[in-house]
Amino acid sequence: MGTILASSLIARASEIAGDESNVVWLKTQALEWVSDAQIAVAIVRHDSYTETKSILLKAGTKQTITGHRLLTVIRNMGSDGATPGRSIRLVDRGAKDEFEPNWHSADPEAVVKEYVYDDRVPKRFYVSPPVIASTQVYVETEEEETPTPVANIEDPIVLDDIYSTAMIEWICYRFFSRDSEVTPNIPRAIEHFKNFFMLLGEKMKSDMATSPKVRAHLE
Repeated sequence: MGTILASSLIARASEIAGDESNVVWLKTQALEWVSDAQIAVAIVRHDSYTETKSILLKAGTKQTITGHRLLTVIRNMGSDGATPGRSIRLVDRGAKDEFEPNWHSADPEAVVKEYVYDDRVPKRFYVSPPVIASTQVYVETEEEETPTPVANIEDPIVLDDIYSTAMIEWICYRFFSRDSEVTPNIPRAIEHFKNFFMLLGEKMKSDMATSPKVRAHLE
């Protein structure tokens, strides 16, 4: 969770819009745009709002999550969901199917070794070996969640503070885009819309440049 208050973002956006007294747009409307901005960020940056969970698996290979999108399956968590165990490796489905075509019907076990995931089906994944039905099997996952709305203007934003500048651009975009297409404010709305994506894109490039994985390949 961030530390910057929604009121701070609204004040900054109001200043940019030249409406510091909130005559044109009410703070209650702006608060809704703060929550909308969080969701917009999460749509572009899947890693902006995540939760680590210990989830109970179903018997067999096919599994589902409650979050918006699976990011990774990390490790086994025992039969109680609180006992760290063997790490779990992501494998390519094509290779898995080629070398072990009957893996979905293999002997079930209580420890997961591998998982298969397709980005096109973000809530579903498959585990190997199949999960045994007679024992509870938990694994730890990292999942993308939908940011919860900011309830009050003096509450902090849900996302990390690093996303606040992009959120301000989104709030300004929503403000200026309320006008009709024949008004001068439409170009301003488009400019803030572009700035929103530009800021998130630059952050993504920065994150990649400083990622331990990337540095490991360069060293």
